[in-house]
Amino acid sequence: MRVLDNVAKMGAVSKTTNNQLFYFYKSELSIMTDNTVYSALQQVTGFSGDEMHVFLNRFEEKNIRKKTTILSCGKVAKEIYFIISGCMRLYYDRDGMDISAFFFTENMFAGAYDSFTTKTKSRHFIETMEDCHCLSITYNHLQSLYLELPKMNEFIRKILEKRFFELHQLFTSQILDSPEERYLHLLKEHPDLLQRIPQHHIATFLGVTPVSLSRIRSRVSKRP
Repeated sequence: MRVLDNVAKMGAVSKTTNNQLFYFYKSELSIMTDNTVYSALQQVTGFSGDEMHVFLNRFEEKNIRKKTTILSCGKVAKEIYFIISGCMRLYYDRDGMDISAFFFTENMFAGAYDSFTTKTKSRHFIETMEDCHCLSITYNHLQSLYLELPKMNEFIRKILEKRFFELHQLFTSQILDSPEERYLHLLKEHPDLLQRIPQHHIATFLGVTPVSLSRIRSRVSKRP
């Protein structure tokens, strides 16, 4: 994995930004020798062993602490992230109101892709909801990877198609479904989020107040 010059000597390097962001850069060997992580990555990407080596060589492995803001509104996204473990939240600030728009979990690419590709200022924030173990890549390294690994083009296309489908479903649900229907869909498709995400964030994601969400949960729990 792309590392600082002294990683080979030290094994790992820590970096702190504004006393908030904590990264630990590791050598490629840490992923390549972790069978669980490596197998999961290979299953998601569909790459061969040699292709995985090329893929990992352009990423940086990072551990980011819970409640870290990795992108602020008005800033340009410098990286996108592949989450190995943990959860991130994309949200907006509207007149001081925090509104959750999307949650990223394991085996998902997280980031503000519009800001990342166009190099324009982001209109939203992204923060870690849990300690996150992830791989990050910069725009220039992604462009290099497209040339070095032709399969990467197809892989990213499939990722974007999946994201488009998910966002289309969310958009349609906000228009056609009731808050309770949106909650039931979340309960069916992503029950883990209800355990991992604070209820006030779930409420804004569903477009209701925390009190309304509590009432919905109570009604649903009483059903046979």
